[in-house]
Amino acid sequence: MIIRTTTGRSFKGVGAYVLHDKGAQSNDRVSFTETVNLASSRENVALAEMIHTATHQKELKRRAGHRATATSKPVYHMSLSWEVSETPTLAEQVDAAKEAIKSLGLSDRQAMIVGHTDTDNPHVHVVVNLVCPETGMTAKMGNDRLTLSEWAQEYRRKRGQEHLCQQRQENNARRKQGEFVKAQNMTRAEYNAWKKAEGAKIWDDYRADRDQAFKSRKGQYDALWDQKNNRMAARKAEIKQLYKPYWRDLYKAQRQELKEFDNHLVARLKFALYESKQGKVVGLFQALAKDQKQRKELTDHHEDVRRGLADRVKSSIADAGREVTKAWKYDRDQLKAQHKQEDQARLERTREKSDALKQGDYKTSRYEFERNQDRRKKANKLKRDTTDAFGTERTAGNDDATEDNKRNRTSAEIRAEKRERSKGRTRTRSRRIPRD
Repeated sequence: MIIRTTTGRSFKGVGAYVLHDKGAQSNDRVSFTETVNLASSRENVALAEMIHTATHQKELKRRAGHRATATSKPVYHMSLSWEVSETPTLAEQVDAAKEAIKSLGLSDRQAMIVGHTDTDNPHVHVVVNLVCPETGMTAKMGNDRLTLSEWAQEYRRKRGQEHLCQQRQENNARRKQGEFVKAQNMTRAEYNAWKKAEGAKIWDDYRADRDQAFKSRKGQYDALWDQKNNRMAARKAEIKQLYKPYWRDLYKAQRQELKEFDNHLVARLKFALYESKQGKVVGLFQALAKDQKQRKELTDHHEDVRRGLADRVKSSIADAGREVTKAWKYDRDQLKAQHKQEDQARLERTREKSDALKQGDYKTSRYEFERNQDRRKKANKLKRDTTDAFGTERTAGNDDATEDNKRNRTSAEIRAEKRERSKGRTRTRSRRIPRD
């Protein structure tokens, strides 16, 4: 169980945090509310009653015979968070919160218990008024986190769950021996830096996966191209094989025709009358004279016929090539669509991780990172005491005093802080008018 505590000045501010969703007026994450030592179970009325008690502290103390002083921080806020694997009932959560209140000696104080369901692990928030509604006295909360740490250990022991709090047992055992042990949490600045580094790592991993996928996909596209070329070569060989009989018959017919042309006058006369371009009279004389020009005309005609057949073969190969290319483009587009879906899914997963990290719900536990060493700075203690800092800062086991931070600052640090705050401001000075 993780316990976090903070003190503050505003019941209204902490009420807005625990009774609504983050940054909204809705209350979807609120599972239940329970009031303790309050006249009403309505949240707003209960908060108003606690505010009334705190604002009339001096009057209550005066009636009880005490010195009429008032505290500046009457709000005590803590949360109890179970493990993700645990499923405590609402009654068990309320009982645990009341036990924690009792362990702090606040059983007579006004309190409100609120359950949240916006994270994977069940947890409750407890808002306590440190001002006693009868005497007006402010509860002393020294070593409250140590007290809560011991209570949490006993809570686990009673339920046989010591294995869930081994680190707490070790820390408490060392404290009993007189050793000072403090929870090792990051400052807000360090936590933000860690989140930034984790976010950069998430996107670096995304880019590395994308580049690796690009390399493997290049092989897939190359394989498709090789398949296209193989198909084209097979279709080309098939078409050539299909036209082989045509070429054989054509060459045989042309050789026979040329042989008859050379040996028979009738063949030459027939060529002169029906196929020659020289005219019939000229062709007849060329046929009788066995003119070589007429023979050249015949061989040119044979070559034209062969070129026509070759064009037919080329046209058939081109048609087959278009079919193969069409099939290749279809396969390529299908592969591109598949890769686009994979890229989109990878991008969405990465965005989900990044958004979860920004919201503070990233599965990689930052508490493992926190346990490495103690990096908390005393100078940042004031920031950790505000309600806004609740949720990332203080945990049970840390009890440095805010006043120590103020006293430990040197005069040079104070002057530097004042100079930093005054940057960008303008200051006007009234002119001194000299007297006559």
